[in-house]
Amino acid sequence: MFTHAQIWQGLDRLAAEKGYSPSGLAKKSGLDPTSFNKSKRLSPEGKPRWPSTESLSKVLAATDSTVSELFSLIDEVPFAPLTAQEKKDIAHRTAEILIKTKSIMFNTKEPFSYTSGNKGPVYIDCRRLNSFPKERNTLMNDGARLLASQIGSKNIDVLAGGETAGISYCALLADRLNKPMVYVRKKPKGHGRMSQIEGVLPEKNKDGNKTNVVLVEDLQNHGSSIKIFIDALRQTGTKVGNVFVIFDYGIYEANKKNAEDLGIKLHSLATWKNVIEVAKARNYFDEETLASVEAFLDDPAKWQEQNC
Repeated sequence: MFTHAQIWQGLDRLAAEKGYSPSGLAKKSGLDPTSFNKSKRLSPEGKPRWPSTESLSKVLAATDSTVSELFSLIDEVPFAPLTAQEKKDIAHRTAEILIKTKSIMFNTKEPFSYTSGNKGPVYIDCRRLNSFPKERNTLMNDGARLLASQIGSKNIDVLAGGETAGISYCALLADRLNKPMVYVRKKPKGHGRMSQIEGVLPEKNKDGNKTNVVLVEDLQNHGSSIKIFIDALRQTGTKVGNVFVIFDYGIYEANKKNAEDLGIKLHSLATWKNVIEVAKARNYFDEETLASVEAFLDDPAKWQEQNC
């Protein structure tokens, strides 16, 4: 959400870009010439006065501009640091969305088969979230707040989506944070420029330092695909110190070691711990199922040995 100061900043910059003063822009838009005067942006009591949606619409029409063009003139949207309770709320909100959209499923009677060859009672498919606009919007808004809070918008130069599941979420986050994006293939394409990274990825940022890239994926499990993407990005000379995922398994100790070895900090909206907390609080599953799932999350190898 834009602040009062940012909206006026956008109008002032649009006026200057089109060759008008604020009063000239108001007159051009068919408004009272004093409508955009700085003296009128606060009430006598010091309360902020906002331009109306009708005024903004007239300005855009008069200058042949779009809302996106206006917003592009506004400095990066500031996000207040998240409190511990806000982070917990985000995690629980994400967990509930994953359960309700059936992006997470439990089945202790007929365990799921994983690509590793192992089996277990839990399955997650974050790609399903693309088909639920309301829920997807909530998660992406929370994701943008999380990144801006934990990394700082000024410390993010480019967002990079991992092929394929990370690409859509990367685009949505980049739009909210007003950042450039690229996407990374698992291997270079076999024709044309043989590119593995699609888009413009400068080696240096505007300050002359290495470009800070945040990798975006749908989930983190074993970390093998993330390593491929990080290696490809770092080969360009850019800096990759942060990875964002919607969901972090968070049950394998080896994953923590992999993250340390890769030199990254993982930012996730939710983990299995959050899913269990929400499932218990909302009674989404029976006690027997939850007990079995918790046993699996505590020791996947032992659960498989006893149940498969």
